[in-house]
Amino acid sequence: MSSSAITKHSDDAGSVTEAKEQSSKASAGAGVNLNLAAAVSGLFSSKSKTETDGQGGEVRESEQRATVAGAGGGNLNANAAASAEKNGREMRRTIQD
Repeated sequence: MSSSAITKHSDDAGSVTEAKEQSSKASAGAGVNLNLAAAVSGLFSSKSKTETDGQGGEVRESEQRATVAGAGGGNLNANAAASAEKNGREMRRTIQD
């Protein structure tokens, strides 16, 4: 906020009057909001099988599976506001004899 004032007076012989006023003010504000959410789920499975072949050796079979699912979301909000005001007044009077 700023303001200024000027005042000037003189005697009755030659009357001079001068008055001046000024004022101003300003304000501002801002805000930000961020929200995030996420979810992840998974399923893992495996199976194995061992057999003996005709020659005495082992044969091993295995199967593995994996499933993953995910979801996410978010939002962002921002706002701002500002205001300004200025006022002024001026008066002048000069009288000469």
